[in-house]
Amino acid sequence: MHYNHTDPVAEIVGPVSSTGPRDGRIHVAPMGDGGAHGQIPGGQYMSTERTILRRFLPLLATLALTVPMLFALAAPASAAIRCVNTGGTAGCYGSIQAAVSDANGGDVIHVYPGSYDESVNLSAMDPDGDLTLITVNASGVPTPGTVIVEYSGIEAEFYTTPALDGNLTLEGFVVHSAFPGIDVAVDGGGGTDRNVVIRDVVATVTGDDGIRVSADGNVTIADCETSSNEEEGLDVTAVGGNVTITGCVARRNRTGIRVSDVGGDVIIQECTATGNSDHGIQVQRVDGTVAIGNCTMTGNSNGFAADGLGGTLKIDSCIASGNQVGVWFNELTEAEGVSVNNSIICGNSSYGLDADDTATIDAEGNWWGCAGGPNAPGGSCDTVGAGPSIVDFTPWISKITPHATPDPAKVGEPVIVRFQFHGGPPAVYLGQGPGDLGGPAPFTVTTDNGSLNESGATVKEFINAADGTLKVTLVPDRPGIATVTMAGPCGLDESVVLGMESEFVPEAASVLLLGSGLMGLAGYASLRLRRR
Repeated sequence: MHYNHTDPVAEIVGPVSSTGPRDGRIHVAPMGDGGAHGQIPGGQYMSTERTILRRFLPLLATLALTVPMLFALAAPASAAIRCVNTGGTAGCYGSIQAAVSDANGGDVIHVYPGSYDESVNLSAMDPDGDLTLITVNASGVPTPGTVIVEYSGIEAEFYTTPALDGNLTLEGFVVHSAFPGIDVAVDGGGGTDRNVVIRDVVATVTGDDGIRVSADGNVTIADCETSSNEEEGLDVTAVGGNVTITGCVARRNRTGIRVSDVGGDVIIQECTATGNSDHGIQVQRVDGTVAIGNCTMTGNSNGFAADGLGGTLKIDSCIASGNQVGVWFNELTEAEGVSVNNSIICGNSSYGLDADDTATIDAEGNWWGCAGGPNAPGGSCDTVGAGPSIVDFTPWISKITPHATPDPAKVGEPVIVRFQFHGGPPAVYLGQGPGDLGGPAPFTVTTDNGSLNESGATVKEFINAADGTLKVTLVPDRPGIATVTMAGPCGLDESVVLGMESEFVPEAASVLLLGSGLMGLAGYASLRLRRR
Protein backbone atom coordinates (compact mmCIF):
# COMPACT_ATOMS: atom_id res chain seq x y z
CA MET A 1 0.00 0.00 0.00
CA HIS A 2 1.30 3.43 -0.86
CA TYR A 3 0.27 6.60 1.04
CA ASN A 4 0.23 10.11 -0.32
CA HIS A 5 -1.34 13.50 0.50
CA THR A 6 -4.85 12.25 -0.26
CA ASP A 7 -4.69 9.60 2.45
CA PRO A 8 -7.74 10.24 4.72
CA VAL A 9 -5.89 9.03 7.82
CA ALA A 10 -2.34 10.37 7.58
CA GLU A 11 -0.78 13.50 6.24
CA ILE A 12 2.63 13.07 4.51
CA VAL A 13 4.85 15.91 5.62
CA GLY A 14 8.29 14.94 4.32
CA PRO A 15 11.31 13.11 5.61
CA VAL A 16 11.45 13.53 9.35
CA SER A 17 12.63 11.13 11.98
CA SER A 18 10.69 9.75 14.93
CA THR A 19 12.35 12.37 17.06
CA GLY A 20 10.92 15.18 14.95
CA PRO A 21 8.20 17.60 15.90
CA ARG A 22 5.10 16.36 17.89
CA ASP A 23 2.50 18.53 16.25
CA GLY A 24 -0.41 16.14 16.41
CA ARG A 25 0.10 14.82 12.89
CA ILE A 26 1.38 11.41 11.73
CA HIS A 27 4.81 11.86 10.15
CA VAL A 28 6.09 9.40 7.52
CA ALA A 29 9.61 9.34 6.01
CA PRO A 30 11.66 6.88 3.92
CA MET A 31 14.12 5.26 6.32
CA GLY A 32 15.62 2.33 4.36
CA ASP A 33 15.62 -1.27 5.56
CA GLY A 34 15.41 -2.08 9.22
CA GLY A 35 15.14 0.96 11.46
CA ALA A 36 12.66 1.66 14.17
CA HIS A 37 9.61 2.08 11.93
CA GLY A 38 7.49 -0.49 10.20
CA GLN A 39 8.35 -0.86 6.56
CA ILE A 40 5.87 0.21 3.94
CA PRO A 41 6.13 -1.40 0.51
CA GLY A 42 7.88 0.87 -1.92
CA GLY A 43 10.55 1.95 0.50
CA GLN A 44 8.32 4.09 2.83
CA TYR A 45 7.77 3.39 6.49
CA MET A 46 4.74 4.13 8.73
CA SER A 47 5.33 5.66 12.17
CA THR A 48 4.47 3.86 15.39
CA GLU A 49 1.69 6.38 16.12
CA ARG A 50 -0.04 5.63 12.85
CA THR A 51 0.35 1.89 13.29
CA ILE A 52 -1.39 2.11 16.67
CA LEU A 53 -4.15 4.25 15.22
CA ARG A 54 -4.82 1.79 12.45
CA ARG A 55 -5.01 -1.05 14.95
CA PHE A 56 -7.72 0.84 16.88
CA LEU A 57 -9.76 1.85 13.82
CA PRO A 58 -12.10 -1.18 14.03
CA LEU A 59 -12.73 -0.44 17.72
CA LEU A 60 -13.39 3.23 17.02
CA ALA A 61 -15.84 2.32 14.28
CA THR A 62 -17.67 -0.03 16.63
CA LEU A 63 -17.90 2.65 19.32
CA ALA A 64 -19.16 5.19 16.78
CA LEU A 65 -22.09 2.88 16.04
CA THR A 66 -22.73 1.71 19.59
CA VAL A 67 -22.56 4.91 21.66
CA PRO A 68 -25.50 6.65 19.90
CA MET A 69 -27.55 3.50 20.42
CA LEU A 70 -26.75 3.57 24.13
CA PHE A 71 -27.81 7.21 24.38
CA ALA A 72 -30.99 6.45 22.50
CA LEU A 73 -31.82 3.64 24.91
CA ALA A 74 -31.11 5.87 27.92
CA ALA A 75 -33.17 8.85 26.66
CA PRO A 76 -36.93 9.04 27.32
CA ALA A 77 -39.34 8.41 24.51
CA SER A 78 -40.18 11.49 22.47
CA ALA A 79 -43.22 13.56 23.49
CA ALA A 80 -46.49 12.64 21.83
CA ILE A 81 -50.10 13.78 21.58
CA ARG A 82 -52.48 11.23 23.05
CA CYS A 83 -56.27 11.36 22.81
CA VAL A 84 -59.14 10.34 25.05
CA ASN A 85 -62.80 9.92 24.18
CA THR A 86 -65.68 8.33 26.00
CA GLY A 87 -65.75 5.29 23.74
CA GLY A 88 -62.02 4.79 23.41
CA THR A 89 -62.39 4.56 19.64
CA ALA A 90 -60.21 5.59 16.69
CA GLY A 91 -56.96 4.94 18.51
CA CYS A 92 -57.90 6.94 21.62
CA TYR A 93 -57.96 5.87 25.24
CA GLY A 94 -61.30 5.26 26.89
CA SER A 95 -60.37 7.06 30.10
CA ILE A 96 -58.20 10.00 31.11
CA GLN A 97 -56.41 7.87 33.69
CA ALA A 98 -55.37 5.29 31.09
CA ALA A 99 -53.81 8.00 28.94
CA VAL A 100 -51.99 9.53 31.91
CA SER A 101 -50.66 6.15 33.06
CA ASP A 102 -49.18 5.51 29.61
CA ALA A 103 -47.82 9.03 29.16
CA ASN A 104 -44.16 9.92 28.84
CA GLY A 105 -42.61 13.17 29.97
CA GLY A 106 -43.68 16.05 27.72
CA ASP A 107 -46.81 14.34 26.38
CA VAL A 108 -49.96 16.32 25.62
CA ILE A 109 -53.32 14.62 26.22
CA HIS A 110 -56.33 15.85 24.24
CA VAL A 111 -59.62 14.98 25.95
CA TYR A 112 -62.62 14.92 23.61
CA PRO A 113 -66.12 16.14 24.59
CA GLY A 114 -68.14 14.17 27.08
CA SER A 115 -68.72 13.43 30.74
CA TYR A 116 -66.11 11.34 32.54
CA ASP A 117 -66.75 9.61 35.88
CA GLU A 118 -63.12 9.56 37.00
CA SER A 119 -60.64 10.45 39.68
CA VAL A 120 -57.34 10.90 37.85
CA ASN A 121 -54.00 10.52 39.62
CA LEU A 122 -51.64 12.62 37.53
CA SER A 123 -48.65 11.10 39.30
CA ALA A 124 -49.35 7.68 37.76
CA MET A 125 -46.81 8.44 35.01
CA ASP A 126 -43.73 6.24 35.28
CA PRO A 127 -41.35 7.97 35.28
CA ASP A 128 -42.67 11.42 36.16
CA GLY A 129 -42.30 14.23 33.66
CA ASP A 130 -43.99 17.27 32.18
CA LEU A 131 -47.67 16.70 31.45
CA THR A 132 -50.37 18.74 29.66
CA LEU A 133 -54.10 17.95 29.54
CA ILE A 134 -56.33 20.01 27.25
CA THR A 135 -60.04 19.75 26.44
CA VAL A 136 -60.86 19.80 22.72
CA ASN A 137 -64.00 19.94 20.61
CA ALA A 138 -65.16 17.20 18.23
CA SER A 139 -62.70 18.46 15.63
CA GLY A 140 -59.76 18.27 18.01
CA VAL A 141 -59.43 22.03 18.46
CA PRO A 142 -58.67 23.13 22.06
CA THR A 143 -61.99 24.36 23.46
CA PRO A 144 -62.80 25.12 27.12
CA GLY A 145 -65.92 23.65 28.71
CA THR A 146 -66.34 20.64 26.42
CA VAL A 147 -65.38 18.07 29.08
CA ILE A 148 -67.06 17.48 32.43
CA VAL A 149 -65.25 15.33 34.97
CA GLU A 150 -67.46 14.35 37.89
CA TYR A 151 -66.34 11.48 40.06
CA SER A 152 -69.02 9.51 41.87
CA GLY A 153 -66.58 8.52 44.62
CA ILE A 154 -64.84 10.57 47.29
CA GLU A 155 -61.61 11.59 45.52
CA ALA A 156 -60.79 14.76 43.63
CA GLU A 157 -61.25 14.70 39.87
CA PHE A 158 -57.57 15.53 39.36
CA TYR A 159 -54.96 14.96 42.05
CA THR A 160 -51.30 14.08 42.56
CA THR A 161 -50.09 11.40 44.98
CA PRO A 162 -47.21 11.88 45.51
CA ALA A 163 -46.31 15.32 44.17
CA LEU A 164 -45.58 15.25 40.44
CA ASP A 165 -41.92 15.71 39.48
CA GLY A 166 -42.72 17.66 36.33
CA ASN A 167 -44.40 20.80 35.04
CA LEU A 168 -48.19 20.49 34.89
CA THR A 169 -50.75 22.23 32.66
CA LEU A 170 -54.54 21.75 32.88
CA GLU A 171 -56.83 23.57 30.46
CA GLY A 172 -60.56 23.76 29.87
CA PHE A 173 -62.10 21.23 32.29
CA VAL A 174 -65.34 21.48 34.27
CA VAL A 175 -65.09 19.58 37.56
CA HIS A 176 -67.52 18.61 40.33
CA SER A 177 -66.63 16.55 43.37
CA ALA A 178 -67.53 15.63 46.93
CA PHE A 179 -63.88 16.46 47.64
CA PRO A 180 -61.68 19.14 45.98
CA GLY A 181 -62.25 19.41 42.25
CA ILE A 182 -58.54 19.81 41.53
CA ASP A 183 -55.91 19.06 44.20
CA VAL A 184 -52.42 19.07 42.68
CA ALA A 185 -48.84 19.61 43.82
CA VAL A 186 -45.58 19.59 41.86
CA ASP A 187 -42.10 19.31 43.32
CA GLY A 188 -38.71 18.82 41.70
CA GLY A 189 -37.38 17.10 44.79
CA GLY A 190 -34.53 19.51 45.38
CA GLY A 191 -33.66 19.73 41.69
CA THR A 192 -35.30 21.95 39.11
CA ASP A 193 -38.38 23.77 40.39
CA ARG A 194 -41.66 22.64 38.84
CA ASN A 195 -44.47 24.93 37.70
CA VAL A 196 -48.27 24.67 37.42
CA VAL A 197 -50.48 26.37 34.82
CA ILE A 198 -54.29 26.12 35.04
CA ARG A 199 -56.47 27.87 32.46
CA ASP A 200 -60.19 28.05 31.65
CA VAL A 201 -61.20 25.60 34.39
CA VAL A 202 -64.59 25.69 36.12
CA ALA A 203 -64.76 24.11 39.57
CA THR A 204 -68.22 24.27 41.08
CA VAL A 205 -70.32 22.67 43.83
CA THR A 206 -67.51 20.69 45.43
CA GLY A 207 -67.41 19.52 49.03
CA ASP A 208 -64.03 21.15 49.64
CA ASP A 209 -61.80 23.55 47.69
CA GLY A 210 -62.67 24.10 44.05
CA ILE A 211 -59.01 24.30 42.99
CA ARG A 212 -56.06 23.66 45.32
CA VAL A 213 -52.47 24.06 44.06
CA SER A 214 -48.97 23.80 45.54
CA ALA A 215 -45.63 24.06 43.73
CA ASP A 216 -41.96 24.54 44.44
CA GLY A 217 -41.82 26.73 41.31
CA ASN A 218 -44.37 29.19 39.90
CA VAL A 219 -48.17 28.98 39.73
CA THR A 220 -50.17 30.66 36.96
CA ILE A 221 -53.97 30.54 36.98
CA ALA A 222 -56.00 32.34 34.30
CA ASP A 223 -59.66 32.71 33.34
CA CYS A 224 -60.97 30.18 35.85
CA GLU A 225 -64.29 30.15 37.70
CA THR A 226 -64.96 28.69 41.13
CA SER A 227 -68.46 28.83 42.57
CA SER A 228 -70.52 27.32 45.38
CA ASN A 229 -67.65 25.31 46.86
CA GLU A 230 -67.81 24.52 50.58
CA GLU A 231 -64.28 25.75 51.29
CA GLU A 232 -62.00 28.01 49.22
CA GLY A 233 -62.88 28.62 45.61
CA LEU A 234 -59.23 28.93 44.64
CA ASP A 235 -56.55 27.99 47.18
CA VAL A 236 -52.90 28.50 46.19
CA THR A 237 -50.54 27.60 49.02
CA ALA A 238 -46.94 26.56 49.71
CA VAL A 239 -45.42 28.04 46.54
CA GLY A 240 -41.67 28.53 46.26
CA GLY A 241 -41.80 30.91 43.30
CA ASN A 242 -44.31 33.49 42.05
CA VAL A 243 -48.11 33.36 41.87
CA THR A 244 -50.05 35.05 39.05
CA ILE A 245 -53.86 34.95 38.97
CA THR A 246 -55.71 36.79 36.19
CA GLY A 247 -59.26 36.95 34.89
CA CYS A 248 -60.76 34.64 37.52
CA VAL A 249 -64.23 34.72 39.10
CA ALA A 250 -65.00 33.33 42.57
CA ARG A 251 -68.61 33.31 43.78
CA ARG A 252 -70.37 31.93 46.86
CA ASN A 253 -67.41 30.04 48.34
CA ARG A 254 -66.02 30.32 51.85
CA THR A 255 -63.10 32.42 50.60
CA GLY A 256 -63.10 33.30 46.94
CA ILE A 257 -59.35 33.48 46.20
CA ARG A 258 -56.81 32.59 48.87
CA VAL A 259 -53.03 32.80 48.43
CA SER A 260 -50.70 31.88 51.29
CA ASP A 261 -47.12 30.93 52.11
CA VAL A 262 -45.43 32.20 48.96
CA GLY A 263 -41.69 32.69 48.62
CA GLY A 264 -41.89 34.99 45.59
CA ASP A 265 -44.28 37.69 44.35
CA VAL A 266 -48.08 37.61 44.03
CA ILE A 267 -50.03 39.31 41.23
CA ILE A 268 -53.85 39.21 41.16
CA GLN A 269 -55.44 41.16 38.32
CA GLU A 270 -58.88 41.57 36.76
CA CYS A 271 -60.59 39.15 39.12
CA THR A 272 -64.07 39.23 40.69
CA ALA A 273 -64.91 37.84 44.13
CA THR A 274 -68.53 38.17 45.16
CA GLY A 275 -70.87 36.63 47.73
CA ASN A 276 -68.18 34.66 49.57
CA SER A 277 -68.99 34.04 53.24
CA ASP A 278 -65.53 34.94 54.51
CA HIS A 279 -63.01 36.84 52.36
CA GLY A 280 -63.34 37.81 48.73
CA ILE A 281 -59.56 37.83 48.17
CA GLN A 282 -57.10 36.90 50.93
CA VAL A 283 -53.30 37.05 50.84
CA GLN A 284 -51.19 35.72 53.73
CA ARG A 285 -47.52 35.19 54.49
CA VAL A 286 -45.87 36.35 51.27
CA ASP A 287 -42.14 37.14 51.20
CA GLY A 288 -42.18 39.19 47.98
CA THR A 289 -44.37 41.99 46.65
CA VAL A 290 -48.15 41.76 46.37
CA ALA A 291 -49.98 43.65 43.59
CA ILE A 292 -53.80 43.65 43.37
CA GLY A 293 -55.12 45.49 40.32
CA ASN A 294 -58.52 46.03 38.69
CA CYS A 295 -60.32 43.59 40.96
CA THR A 296 -63.96 43.76 42.10
CA MET A 297 -64.90 42.53 45.58
CA THR A 298 -68.58 42.79 46.50
CA GLY A 299 -70.92 41.12 48.98
CA ASN A 300 -68.23 39.34 51.02
CA SER A 301 -67.52 39.45 54.74
CA ASN A 302 -64.18 41.15 53.94
CA GLY A 303 -63.67 42.31 50.38
CA PHE A 304 -59.88 42.06 50.63
CA ALA A 305 -57.83 40.76 53.56
CA ALA A 306 -54.07 40.64 54.09
CA ASP A 307 -51.78 39.68 56.95
CA GLY A 308 -48.20 38.58 57.54
CA LEU A 309 -46.65 40.18 54.45
CA GLY A 310 -42.93 40.87 54.20
CA GLY A 311 -42.73 42.97 51.01
CA THR A 312 -44.81 45.79 49.57
CA LEU A 313 -48.59 45.59 49.13
CA LYS A 314 -50.22 47.71 46.44
CA ILE A 315 -53.95 47.76 45.68
CA ASP A 316 -54.81 49.85 42.64
CA SER A 317 -57.95 50.53 40.58
CA CYS A 318 -60.18 48.14 42.51
CA ILE A 319 -63.78 48.18 43.78
CA ALA A 320 -64.60 47.08 47.33
CA SER A 321 -68.31 47.71 47.79
CA GLY A 322 -71.20 46.12 49.65
CA ASN A 323 -69.02 44.06 51.97
CA GLN A 324 -68.97 44.13 55.75
CA VAL A 325 -65.42 45.49 55.60
CA GLY A 326 -64.10 46.69 52.27
CA VAL A 327 -60.36 46.30 52.93
CA TRP A 328 -58.93 44.66 56.05
CA PHE A 329 -55.26 44.66 57.08
CA ASN A 330 -53.76 42.81 60.03
CA GLU A 331 -50.20 42.24 61.24
CA LEU A 332 -48.46 44.09 58.43
CA THR A 333 -45.85 45.77 60.61
CA GLU A 334 -43.07 44.01 58.67
CA ALA A 335 -44.42 45.04 55.26
CA GLU A 336 -42.16 47.42 53.33
CA GLY A 337 -45.10 49.57 52.26
CA VAL A 338 -48.90 49.44 52.02
CA SER A 339 -51.02 51.45 49.57
CA VAL A 340 -54.61 51.55 48.32
CA ASN A 341 -55.12 54.05 45.49
CA ASN A 342 -57.42 54.95 42.58
CA SER A 343 -60.17 52.70 43.93
CA ILE A 344 -63.84 52.83 44.88
CA ILE A 345 -64.37 51.88 48.53
CA CYS A 346 -67.97 52.52 49.46
CA GLY A 347 -71.21 51.03 50.71
CA ASN A 348 -69.48 48.66 53.15
CA SER A 349 -71.59 48.13 56.27
CA SER A 350 -68.85 48.29 58.90
CA TYR A 351 -65.65 49.91 57.58
CA GLY A 352 -64.36 50.91 54.21
CA LEU A 353 -60.86 50.23 55.48
CA ASP A 354 -59.89 48.64 58.77
CA ALA A 355 -56.30 48.17 59.85
CA ASP A 356 -54.72 46.66 62.94
CA ASP A 357 -51.00 46.28 63.74
CA THR A 358 -50.12 47.78 60.39
CA ALA A 359 -47.59 50.33 59.20
CA THR A 360 -48.62 53.66 57.67
CA ILE A 361 -51.07 53.20 54.80
CA ASP A 362 -51.19 55.38 51.68
CA ALA A 363 -54.91 55.52 50.85
CA GLU A 364 -55.05 58.64 48.68
CA GLY A 365 -57.13 59.09 45.55
CA ASN A 366 -60.12 56.87 46.42
CA TRP A 367 -63.88 57.44 46.26
CA TRP A 368 -65.36 56.74 49.70
CA GLY A 369 -69.06 57.20 48.93
CA CYS A 370 -69.49 60.95 49.39
CA ALA A 371 -67.71 64.18 48.61
CA GLY A 372 -66.87 64.69 52.28
CA GLY A 373 -64.41 61.80 52.36
CA PRO A 374 -64.08 58.98 54.90
CA ASN A 375 -65.30 59.59 58.44
CA ALA A 376 -67.23 62.70 57.35
CA PRO A 377 -69.60 63.58 60.23
CA GLY A 378 -73.16 62.69 59.33
CA GLY A 379 -72.15 61.80 55.79
CA SER A 380 -72.77 58.68 53.77
CA CYS A 381 -69.07 57.97 53.32
CA ASP A 382 -67.43 54.78 54.49
CA THR A 383 -65.35 55.01 57.62
CA VAL A 384 -61.74 54.18 58.32
CA GLY A 385 -61.03 52.24 61.51
CA ALA A 386 -57.29 52.42 61.62
CA GLY A 387 -56.49 51.00 65.05
CA PRO A 388 -52.90 51.93 65.93
CA SER A 389 -52.03 52.55 62.28
CA ILE A 390 -51.88 55.81 60.37
CA VAL A 391 -54.02 56.03 57.24
CA ASP A 392 -53.31 58.91 54.88
CA PHE A 393 -56.51 59.27 52.84
CA THR A 394 -56.17 62.96 51.91
CA PRO A 395 -56.88 63.96 49.18
CA TRP A 396 -59.73 61.78 47.97
CA ILE A 397 -62.01 61.81 44.92
CA SER A 398 -64.65 64.45 45.59
CA LYS A 399 -65.66 65.95 42.23
CA ILE A 400 -66.92 65.02 38.81
CA THR A 401 -66.36 67.70 36.18
CA PRO A 402 -68.20 67.27 32.84
CA HIS A 403 -66.89 68.56 29.50
CA ALA A 404 -68.48 68.53 26.05
CA THR A 405 -66.83 69.21 22.67
CA PRO A 406 -68.26 70.94 20.69
CA ASP A 407 -70.80 72.80 22.79
CA PRO A 408 -73.26 73.71 21.43
CA ALA A 409 -73.59 70.54 19.39
CA LYS A 410 -75.30 69.97 16.07
CA VAL A 411 -78.02 67.49 15.20
CA GLY A 412 -76.60 64.41 13.51
CA GLU A 413 -72.98 65.26 14.31
CA PRO A 414 -70.93 63.54 17.03
CA VAL A 415 -70.07 65.34 20.24
CA ILE A 416 -67.51 64.07 22.76
CA VAL A 417 -68.71 64.09 26.39
CA ARG A 418 -66.21 63.60 29.20
CA PHE A 419 -66.66 63.08 32.93
CA GLN A 420 -63.52 63.66 34.97
CA PHE A 421 -63.19 62.13 38.46
CA HIS A 422 -60.77 64.10 40.62
CA GLY A 423 -60.04 65.72 43.96
CA GLY A 424 -57.38 67.68 45.76
CA PRO A 425 -55.21 69.69 46.06
CA PRO A 426 -52.84 68.09 45.44
CA ALA A 427 -54.70 66.71 42.45
CA VAL A 428 -55.72 63.05 42.46
CA TYR A 429 -57.65 61.14 39.78
CA LEU A 430 -59.63 57.94 39.75
CA GLY A 431 -57.20 56.60 37.20
CA GLN A 432 -57.62 54.00 34.51
CA GLY A 433 -61.02 52.80 35.61
CA PRO A 434 -61.70 50.72 38.71
CA GLY A 435 -62.89 47.15 38.90
CA ASP A 436 -62.58 43.96 36.90
CA LEU A 437 -62.13 44.96 33.27
CA GLY A 438 -63.64 41.62 32.25
CA GLY A 439 -66.83 42.16 34.27
CA PRO A 440 -69.73 44.58 34.04
CA ALA A 441 -68.75 48.23 33.78
CA PRO A 442 -69.34 50.07 37.07
CA PHE A 443 -70.64 53.12 35.19
CA THR A 444 -73.61 53.48 32.86
CA VAL A 445 -74.24 56.43 30.56
CA THR A 446 -77.64 57.35 29.10
CA THR A 447 -79.12 60.20 27.08
CA ASP A 448 -82.58 61.59 26.27
CA ASN A 449 -81.63 62.80 22.80
CA GLY A 450 -79.94 60.60 20.23
CA SER A 451 -77.60 57.67 20.71
CA LEU A 452 -74.34 56.88 22.47
CA ASN A 453 -71.59 54.83 20.96
CA GLU A 454 -71.30 51.31 22.37
CA SER A 455 -68.26 52.24 24.43
CA GLY A 456 -70.37 54.66 26.37
CA ALA A 457 -72.07 52.00 28.45
CA THR A 458 -70.21 48.74 27.96
CA VAL A 459 -66.50 49.17 27.25
CA LYS A 460 -64.28 48.33 30.23
CA GLU A 461 -61.26 50.54 29.43
CA PHE A 462 -63.43 53.60 29.74
CA ILE A 463 -61.17 55.93 31.72
CA ASN A 464 -57.97 57.61 30.59
CA ALA A 465 -55.29 56.79 33.13
CA ALA A 466 -53.60 60.18 32.95
CA ASP A 467 -56.51 62.33 34.06
CA GLY A 468 -59.24 59.97 35.26
CA THR A 469 -61.73 60.72 32.50
CA LEU A 470 -64.64 58.68 31.22
CA LYS A 471 -65.39 59.50 27.57
CA VAL A 472 -68.48 58.79 25.44
CA THR A 473 -69.66 59.92 22.00
CA LEU A 474 -73.17 61.31 21.60
CA VAL A 475 -74.96 61.71 18.26
CA PRO A 476 -78.10 63.86 18.90
CA ASP A 477 -81.08 63.33 16.62
CA ARG A 478 -83.29 66.40 17.21
CA PRO A 479 -82.99 70.12 18.03
CA GLY A 480 -83.30 71.53 21.52
CA ILE A 481 -81.17 70.15 24.31
CA ALA A 482 -79.52 66.82 25.10
CA THR A 483 -78.92 65.53 28.61
CA VAL A 484 -76.19 62.93 29.14
CA THR A 485 -76.28 61.19 32.52
CA MET A 486 -73.49 59.11 34.05
CA ALA A 487 -74.30 56.86 37.04
CA GLY A 488 -71.73 54.99 39.15
CA PRO A 489 -71.40 53.25 42.52
CA CYS A 490 -72.45 54.92 45.77
CA GLY A 491 -73.65 58.22 44.32
CA LEU A 492 -70.77 58.75 41.90
CA ASP A 493 -73.21 60.38 39.43
CA GLU A 494 -73.27 63.44 37.18
CA SER A 495 -75.21 64.92 34.24
CA VAL A 496 -74.36 67.41 31.52
CA VAL A 497 -76.89 69.41 29.44
CA LEU A 498 -75.91 70.48 25.92
CA GLY A 499 -77.58 73.06 23.72
CA MET A 500 -78.34 71.92 20.19
CA GLU A 501 -77.97 73.87 16.96
CA SER A 502 -80.29 72.68 14.19
CA GLU A 503 -78.77 71.64 10.88
CA PHE A 504 -80.41 73.27 7.77
CA VAL A 505 -82.79 70.73 6.25
CA PRO A 506 -84.55 72.04 3.03
CA GLU A 507 -88.28 71.42 2.66
CA ALA A 508 -89.50 68.89 0.09
CA ALA A 509 -90.79 71.57 -2.36
CA SER A 510 -87.44 73.35 -2.20
CA VAL A 511 -85.64 70.11 -2.91
CA LEU A 512 -87.89 69.47 -5.94
CA LEU A 513 -87.38 73.00 -7.29
CA LEU A 514 -83.62 72.80 -6.79
CA GLY A 515 -83.52 69.44 -8.55
CA SER A 516 -85.49 70.76 -11.53
CA GLY A 517 -83.16 73.72 -11.83
CA LEU A 518 -80.09 71.52 -11.78
CA MET A 519 -81.60 69.25 -14.44
CA GLY A 520 -82.34 72.30 -16.64
CA LEU A 521 -78.76 73.51 -16.31
CA ALA A 522 -77.49 70.06 -17.24
CA GLY A 523 -79.70 70.00 -20.35
CA TYR A 524 -78.53 73.44 -21.41
CA ALA A 525 -74.89 72.39 -21.02
CA SER A 526 -75.59 69.30 -23.11
CA LEU A 527 -77.11 71.38 -25.92
CA ARG A 528 -74.17 73.75 -25.91
CA LEU A 529 -71.80 70.79 -26.24
CA ARG A 530 -73.73 69.34 -29.20
CA ARG A 531 -73.77 72.62 -31.12
CA ARG A 532 -69.98 72.71 -30.96
